Amino acid sequence: MTMNKMHDNKFVEAIKKGERVLILPHILPDGDTIGSALALFLALKKMGKEPWILLDDDIPYNLRSLPVQYIVREINPIMKLDTVIGIDCSDLSRLGSRSQYIHSAELSVNIDHHITNTLFADINIVDHQAAATGEIIYSLIHAMGVALDCEIATCLYTAISTDTGSFKYSNTTSKTHEIAADLLRNGIRLNEITTELYQNKPSYQIKLLSTVLNTLEFHYQGQLATLHVTENMLRNTGASTSDTDGLIEYARDIKGVEVAILLKELKPGEIKIGLRSKYHIDVSKIAGEFGGGGHSKASGCTIHGSIDDAKNKLLSVLKDRL
Repeated sequence: MTMNKMHDNKFVEAIKKGERVLILPHILPDGDTIGSALALFLALKKMGKEPWILLDDDIPYNLRSLPVQYIVREINPIMKLDTVIGIDCSDLSRLGSRSQYIHSAELSVNIDHHITNTLFADINIVDHQAAATGEIIYSLIHAMGVALDCEIATCLYTAISTDTGSFKYSNTTSKTHEIAADLLRNGIRLNEITTELYQNKPSYQIKLLSTVLNTLEFHYQGQLATLHVTENMLRNTGASTSDTDGLIEYARDIKGVEVAILLKELKPGEIKIGLRSKYHIDVSKIAGEFGGGGHSKASGCTIHGSIDDAKNKLLSVLKDRL
């Protein structure tokens, strides 16, 4: 489903009529959901609205140079909200316990780019051809009549850069680069953004990388590579779950590997799965068999059981595809 101009217009009308807007990034936040949420927040502030961004999770270290002081962990429970917006969430499970706000919203909005989106809101602005939700937010901000400034542009650039692998993934389009060019014209400090996002890794993340690489396994004549992370690894290195972002690329980027899998032990018996493909395999279909979803070349799901149980289930599903 691609962006529907009628839905865009409904969104703009609703924003203009309402005052209080709650913005909900997804759990285990990444650059796209945080950058998109902050850009929308700042645009709404410029319109004279009262927005909030509500998130339970910690902010990844490489995103903390953004204006994350606007993100709160609680809001007044009796406050009347005009609009509640899910950002970069393919389904309600990606909001965790905060999905209650979508259910009770006077008007709910779903802004996303995942092909597996379940269209869970009153207004669904879902464009699976967009490289990042940040691209959709960029268009909506223009539709809202809000001029970009350096702070908004920085948040949008962060969203788009991180979800395209710094513009190297196949989801990158000519439109992606056109938007990036416009953001550059709005005075973003490219070197500072790049340094914060990609070149300031804490030492504990490198220690985690070293530990995780020791779990590397190959299957199906080297076409499948797996890595895993346990709670003990995180504890022993001082890292957190958010520090696992990007680890899967070390498996995918090996010559001959078509599919890479990262298995993360969130807690005993709950394994978060990351799936990446290089050429032809649609990993969103693999994730879908376990109740997950995402994109054709980058998807995820959750499997209950041990890491070995989860790995064996995935190996079985991939056997006929590799």
